[in-house]
Amino acid sequence: MIGIIISNIQKFFVPFGLFIWALFMPHAARYTYIIIYGLFGGYLFLIDKMKPNPDSEKWSMEEIEIIKKYHLALRFSFGARDMSLYLNGFRWASILWLILFLFSQMWFSALFLVVAFFATASISVRLDPFFFLGQAVQSGQMQFTHELSLLKSISEKLNEKIKTPNNSI
Repeated sequence: MIGIIISNIQKFFVPFGLFIWALFMPHAARYTYIIIYGLFGGYLFLIDKMKPNPDSEKWSMEEIEIIKKYHLALRFSFGARDMSLYLNGFRWASILWLILFLFSQMWFSALFLVVAFFATASISVRLDPFFFLGQAVQSGQMQFTHELSLLKSISEKLNEKIKTPNNSI
């Protein structure tokens, strides 16, 4: 439990640590933050575009849609969850950065953060769909119940395939 708490604090340390640095050296920290956030977001979009092509004989059409939509979370479950946490750390730290950029009249940097905040929202959900869909269902949004149950079913099938040889999607 303590390890999980320390890990989550560390994941938010980079964006907020850069913000503290920005209070003393705003231009250098601004470029560093934008480059790191841009490269990380770009990397996630790039790997998200490489979707698998599941066998239509083994999977139903609904399952194929779910596999293609959430392929990173299904293939790299722990890594995708961590990347979602890092990405959300950058996204929510952007609110503080936005205030600093607007106060310092750094308009293009502020515009980048607004665009990046909304552009990376969808990939954050696709990286950790079990959490986000589970939260939606718990809050009463029942339209996501079928998608969550289908996602859990696919995950269980893939975990069984990993245990046996010839584990292709």
